[in-house]
Amino acid sequence: MKQIFFIAAISLLIGMANAQTSFSNDADVITYMKDKTFINSDIGVELQYGYTSENNAYGITLKGIKSGNKLFYFNCTIKAYGSFADISGINVTDGSIFQFRLYKNKIIVGIGEEKQAIFYLKQD
Repeated sequence: MKQIFFIAAISLLIGMANAQTSFSNDADVITYMKDKTFINSDIGVELQYGYTSENNAYGITLKGIKSGNKLFYFNCTIKAYGSFADISGINVTDGSIFQFRLYKNKIIVGIGEEKQAIFYLKQD
């Protein structure tokens, strides 16, 4: 009986370890973000990081869900901290900076600010 409990506990721990996302470096973050869309339905915006054919570059894309308007941020900086990563980019049109913190399945824009926005992984 003890042996069955021990095997079940080991299996559970292995499964939990595999389910966790770890961001050790830029490549981990880029791989995780690839082909994923994060959405904030309260403000009606989708967020992606990846290649944009409109600009022939990699960067952050914000898209209005209803309007379809897009903002692009390039020259991104990625800092990986293990359980989360910080990503920031520059808008080439007006020089504004956009940054967010990435966790598994969610993004937080405006960490530490009064009105932070949370984007959740879009489920297709």
